[in-house]
Amino acid sequence: MSQRRSLDHLQKAPTILGREVVHVGVIEGFDNYVVHGRVEGDCDISGVLLLGPDCLWIGNITADTVIVKGRVEGSIHANFKLEVRPSARIKGDISSPLIAVAEGAVLQGRVSPDSIITSFIERRTH
Repeated sequence: MSQRRSLDHLQKAPTILGREVVHVGVIEGFDNYVVHGRVEGDCDISGVLLLGPDCLWIGNITADTVIVKGRVEGSIHANFKLEVRPSARIKGDISSPLIAVAEGAVLQGRVSPDSIITSFIERRTH
């Protein structure tokens, strides 16, 4: 069975930062991460980064695949794919070879001219 959705890559247990967690500093690693709390700092990870709907990330993000459901104040660079879900609010520049933006998402910043951009209407609940 192929893994079509970026969330399918999170089948392996990810590192999770819960809603009440506040992390200040750099996050680096070779793992998948799910963030529901607040992060103040940059990241550079090899893996999937999922920012939950209650997440606030203040800083720059670099990861293989980034899925944004919450708020980001900083630039985002995804090496493979960036998914911007309907609840996402991004204030910063974004770049990735493939960017998928859901109807209802808010982007305030520049999009890399080299990106292929597609829009979608979210029909899934998870």
